[in-house]
Amino acid sequence: MFEQEEVIFALIIGTFLFLFLSICLLAFFILFKNSKKRYKEEKKNMALAYKNELANINIEIQENTLKYISRELHDNVGQLLTVAKIHLNSLSKYPEKRSDAKITETGGVVEMAISELKLLTKTLNPEKIKQVGLLASLELEVERIKKLEVLDVHFEIRGDTFKLVDDNEIVVFRIVQEFIANSVKYAKATQLNLRLAFSTNLLELDISDNGNGFNINEQTNQGSGILNIRNRAELIKAECIFSSEKNNGTNLKLVVKNSLQSAMIKA
Repeated sequence: MFEQEEVIFALIIGTFLFLFLSICLLAFFILFKNSKKRYKEEKKNMALAYKNELANINIEIQENTLKYISRELHDNVGQLLTVAKIHLNSLSKYPEKRSDAKITETGGVVEMAISELKLLTKTLNPEKIKQVGLLASLELEVERIKKLEVLDVHFEIRGDTFKLVDDNEIVVFRIVQEFIANSVKYAKATQLNLRLAFSTNLLELDISDNGNGFNINEQTNQGSGILNIRNRAELIKAECIFSSEKNNGTNLKLVVKNSLQSAMIKA
């Protein structure tokens, strides 16, 4: 009788333990499933936010590019074509002055205009950044700034270069554009240094100017340039460090880990 009671007691305990473990496993499964669902939703929201921000960046690049193209067409290509038209009118009006040298000179002016238009097409479409890559795009941007004669730009590349994820290259390019725009418009800088250092799966971008600078601790109006740059950096999980002093220029250091970028894009 006593042994039978022990067996029954053991069965009851075993049943309770089985039910308890089953409930725990079921609860764990439900929590895991909910957690996985939330994780997928967060990844989806991050990817959506990334695409929306990238779209805004592309619009900004297009606006800046169109402004630049408008100036170039008016001040450069337009003047060259005007000169070519004057030459042609002269040759038509005074045929006795027509010569191979004059025709060659006119053709040279037209060729210069064509070359300028080809340069413009390289910066017309932000998609060109994906095609030519970040480095080539930055070189074109530096060339553009130098032609405007608003900044003396020094551009340096160190280490074995590698290509970032295409969309993130657009973000980095936009950050550089934003810094340059602030240096010209607000800091009244005359010199700018841009350095890219590549190491194992890591890109360090260092850009500085000799402009007015500001006291970071007292900086309250970060509504445009600085805030935009920090938001861009956060978007690609890059480390963003500003340093500046009044009347002593501004420096930005951007550290980008390529593996983190890839993971975010795939998400």
